[in-house]
Order: sequence, then structure tokens, then C-alpha cells
Amino acid sequence: MVMRTMSSVAKVILDRQQELAAHQAALDRVKYFNSQMDDPSQHGQRFTNLHEFIWQKAEGAGAEIAVANYFGDYGFVPKSPDNTSADVGNNIEVKWTKHAHGHLIVQNKQYERDDMVAILVTGLSPVYLVMGWMPLHMIMQPKYRHPNQGNYWVPKSNLFEMQYLKRSNYGDN
Repeated sequence: MVMRTMSSVAKVILDRQQELAAHQAALDRVKYFNSQMDDPSQHGQRFTNLHEFIWQKAEGAGAEIAVANYFGDYGFVPKSPDNTSADVGNNIEVKWTKHAHGHLIVQNKQYERDDMVAILVTGLSPVYLVMGWMPLHMIMQPKYRHPNQGNYWVPKSNLFEMQYLKRSNYGDN
């Protein structure tokens, strides 16, 4: 694992074992949810085939590993999702996009805790860019609500720099 900070963006490079852990997590998640490529829980995303579907799940798990590495947890293993616990630590939801200029997207659902934050990660394995963060209660506001999808889209330019998360009220969890 290699990590480098570039003007408020952290670049994290996973090692081979971490990439394999991401792939295993992807397979576990697809099995856990008995997911189908056209499942409504995929929020309208379209997949060419099962391999592409699993690939996207693997990239999401890789992004979680990258965020854990950013916080110094180099042995992190992505959890099998249960929709009740945070992706990383006690309060971090990781949102990955393949689009370099993509938005942080949060689905319209209830979160268990008021101190939850979402972190946007871009890039493709093994190289991820940890772009920024925002508390969920700030994201779930009318100004970020997507007019057609009912979820929340936050432009990268509106996110807080990663260096400030550790020093914030949200950084102790």
C-alpha cells in the first residue's frame, strides 16, 4: 500500500492482498443480497453482465479499503453488508464512482447515527483518490436532492478536504 497526499486529495494504492480482499468482498456481497443486475436496490444502474456487476462491487470494496488505509488501518477487511453498520470505522460511509468528475451520491434512506459522514472516492483499482467528505445531515438537504432520482448529489467542489475530517467533531469515531 502506498499513500500520497496531493493538494487536498489523498492518493492510495492498494497492494495485491488488498485487491484480492476487495474481490472477495464483492462476491460475498452479491451472494449476501442474492443480487441481480436489474435489482431495484441498484438504483437504476445498468450492467452489461454479471462480471461487470461484480467488478463494480469490487471497486466499491476497494474504495473502502483505501479510506481505511488513509486512516492508518492497513489490515482492514470490508464487511459483508448488513445495511446497518458503517462501511469504515463507526461512522463512515464510503461512496465510490468510476467517474473522475463524479459527485458524491447518497441514497435517500435513514441512517442510524447523527454523526455519520460520507467520503467520496474515485479511481480504479489499485489506485484510488480519496476526494473529500461531508456529514450526512448536511448532504440530505433540498439543495443536493436530485430532481429525478430522489437521492442526493454533492459536487466535489462542495466537499470538505480530507485533512479536516480527523480534526472535526466527526473524526473521533
